[in-house]
Amino acid sequence: MKTRGLVLALAVLALGAIAPAAQAVDPAVVDIQECARNGGQATIPAGVPVSVQNFAFVTGTQGSMQNFLHKQLTSKGVLRGGTLTIIDVTDQWSEPQPIGPNPARGWITRLPNTELDALAPGEVVQVGSLTELTGPIEIVFPPVGVVGFGPFHVPAGDGFFQGCAITAQ
Repeated sequence: MKTRGLVLALAVLALGAIAPAAQAVDPAVVDIQECARNGGQATIPAGVPVSVQNFAFVTGTQGSMQNFLHKQLTSKGVLRGGTLTIIDVTDQWSEPQPIGPNPARGWITRLPNTELDALAPGEVVQVGSLTELTGPIEIVFPPVGVVGFGPFHVPAGDGFFQGCAITAQ
């Protein structure tokens, strides 16, 4: 009897190994900065998860990046089904990385993506991030004076907001 149970168990395991595995659905990706630049709205397919790429901060030097990280307070929020969820992500910025192989091109840090469950057809979810500055910062891109923009002096109390209304179709 024990042998029969063992054979049955092995047969079930073998069939399970042969049966096709459920495939994970790739999420619809929404870049919050691109969405904000394009009127603050994005459309995605219904029934798939959503990955919102949040705000990235770029500046020209590692020192100015560290200054930004020390003087920012950042929160992100999601409004879905009438419920607003806001979380503090001040300490969730990625480790600053040089842009490309040459650090002289600048430095970048990013907030983690916001992952959402699949949206129903016609459902709208609003996602946003707000970064407020507790002290002044400089946004500089080397070589200073050669680029067509900057340096930028951003005073304490100013901030950056990125928002997007995501609609499922």
